[in-house]
Amino acid sequence: MIIKRHKTASVLIVQALQKGPCGANQIAYTDVGSADKLSEQGLNLRNTANKTLPSWLLPKLTAYALKASSRPDAILFLPSTVCYSRVTTRNTNFQQLAKDKKLNPNQWEVHRIEFKFCEDTRPDPQLQKAKAQHSMLIANLNRHGYREVKLYVILVGAMGTIYKDYTDKPLADPNLDYHKIKNWHTN
Repeated sequence: MIIKRHKTASVLIVQALQKGPCGANQIAYTDVGSADKLSEQGLNLRNTANKTLPSWLLPKLTAYALKASSRPDAILFLPSTVCYSRVTTRNTNFQQLAKDKKLNPNQWEVHRIEFKFCEDTRPDPQLQKAKAQHSMLIANLNRHGYREVKLYVILVGAMGTIYKDYTDKPLADPNLDYHKIKNWHTN
């Protein structure tokens, strides 16, 4: 029950990201279900790594280290110097740039999204737990030279509590449409 509820909420967040100004091209990774099940729910993430971090993200790590690394629910990969809501030669297919070894990490931002349920009256312990969970991944991404590495921890109380600072703000920061956020809360 708990895992299913987490996956459902995470899929809704990825759907909103896919429809937002970043678009599906900028979703580099998800850990919210199998590709087949995501496809059934209307998510077209063909070029998106699923369950294991893509090797091009951290090419200096071994395959074992990548597999053992913490995995956020989603990773957005955005160019740092152009408007990423426009398709340009810089942001059309970052996977191809990585494959061709033309990916310059200092021109890209990595936005990691983690969704968690928490106690309705005490969200802070779960927030700290999420930050600790991904601290090594953050350190590896920073060492690799990405321009900016951000973690958005989205918290919702176990009984459905919506927090201004822990739910609305992290949902708005990765440029999700505010009205879609409000609609998500009411569903």
